[in-house]
Amino acid sequence: MSESNIVESKSNTFFIKSRGIPKGCQHCLNGTKVVLFLNGICQNPKHCWWYCPISKKRKNKKLTYANEIQISSKEQLLDELNKIKAKGMSITGGDPLFEPNFENTLEFIKFVKAKKGKKFHIHLYTNGLNFNESKASSLARAGLDEIRFNSPKENWNVIKYALDKGMSVGAEVPVIPEKEYVENLEELIFYLDEIGAEFINLNEFEYCSPNSQSLKERGFKLKEGTIASVERSNETAITLIKKIAPKVKIKIHFCTIIAKDYWQLRERYLRRAKTIKLPYEEINKDGLLIFAQIEGDKIKIKEFKNILLNQLKVPHKFLSYDRLNIKLPLSFAIEKDLINLIDQNQLKGYIVEITPFREEQYQQITEKTPIKVFKEELGFNEY
Repeated sequence: MSESNIVESKSNTFFIKSRGIPKGCQHCLNGTKVVLFLNGICQNPKHCWWYCPISKKRKNKKLTYANEIQISSKEQLLDELNKIKAKGMSITGGDPLFEPNFENTLEFIKFVKAKKGKKFHIHLYTNGLNFNESKASSLARAGLDEIRFNSPKENWNVIKYALDKGMSVGAEVPVIPEKEYVENLEELIFYLDEIGAEFINLNEFEYCSPNSQSLKERGFKLKEGTIASVERSNETAITLIKKIAPKVKIKIHFCTIIAKDYWQLRERYLRRAKTIKLPYEEINKDGLLIFAQIEGDKIKIKEFKNILLNQLKVPHKFLSYDRLNIKLPLSFAIEKDLINLIDQNQLKGYIVEITPFREEQYQQITEKTPIKVFKEELGFNEY
């Protein structure tokens, strides 16, 4: 079989160097993909319901999200695609191919392909319980580029229906550190390789609020020093890849929790921040927006605004005023003269870091630090 040298990507994922990773994964790790969560409706299959990471807010609910944003129209999806300058989209749920969801899934694929063109990449996740030859053909005609299965063993045979339809075909499953499960996973990889599937994407097993009780009851433990990694999942995945890679030709990609929860989100935030950034905002390394905020009572804030505009000649475009606070660029706020003026006018100054959203329900303040403390922490006291 082909060379099986395992390498680690800059995003903390692992793959076989000579084989690469699925295109959908490339878009995820580059932050160029929008996640369309169709809804939380699925068949609640016995092989995966117990570890399902979907929150109570979404599970079994007919709510649709594009990345973190709840949407109610295709135009809102298009807006999110444009905001991050997306090159791809994934469709997940629930199960997008469950009968009550299938036509809606096709409509979204056709809409996005019509708006973004044939080269725009779309991949989809399914448990395969409702998959058949007819659905495979319909998805291919609609323009689906890649399909990923997490099916119970008795349904592995349906994966073959997706082959030779012009779609990239593979599986995406968690690495559950149990002997019987891993043996079953080995069989799946051999099966996928035998039928000519392109890839298998392995995910580090996740410990989260929706599944924590179920995992505890089954004896799974949180890996020390982490907030979501199940103990031994990472090591089990690497051992499995080393063992099986020389025996198959299929692409094998292991995605860690840090890749999903940090790198993917960070890259997506960076793209979104560049699109929505205001003149007084800067973008930090995590894709968050950062700026200075001066706070005080209405009269003092208005007076201070006039000082900034008329005495310090701060350009209008670098100043935001809303009666209770003034927003300014970070570079202005850390200057000694400005800090002294803030003190003299009995105002308070902070450096604020927010998630890159304009909608209040999604915008979160991740840090709010007094300017003097911020300067001290970052070694800016020479300014």
